[in-house]
This record gives sequence, C-alpha cells and structure tokens, in this order.
Amino acid sequence: MRIVLSESAARDIKSLPKQIQRHVIGVLQRAKINPWKYARKIVGTEWYRLRAGEYRIIVKISGNIIYVLRVGHRKNVYRGMS
Repeated sequence: MRIVLSESAARDIKSLPKQIQRHVIGVLQRAKINPWKYARKIVGTEWYRLRAGEYRIIVKISGNIIYVLRVGHRKNVYRGMS
C-alpha cells in the first residue's frame, strides 16, 4: 500500500505537536501494512477513519493507495464533512 497526503492533511499534521505527529505517522505506517485491520467506515460516506489517540485520520482507500484527507482532534475533524 502507498500513502498519499492531501495538502490539507499535510498542513493538519504539520500543525500538531511533535509527539502527536509521531503517533499519527506510526498509525499510518501500521495501516499501510493492513488498512482493513485499523480502518472503520464513516457512516454515510465513502471515507474511513483511523484512530490515533484523541486524534482521527480521515482516509479514502482505493486499490493500493490510502489517500489521507484530514487529520484532527476527534471533536473537530468531522465538521464540514458530507
């Protein structure tokens, strides 16, 4: 599997504290091996979420590519999604 970051996801990760950045990257590396073990469907969308502690990684899985759309705190990351 290959991971592709959107511009907004790259900005999201860059704005996080270094410790959280490392945790998010670790989760993405694990998901790269077997995304279906960690990904959970977001109801009503074609997207999935990955948990990184209090943070969520919103992804779209297509073929052998994991597109990272957003990364943020769980209370804010879902706002504006539809």
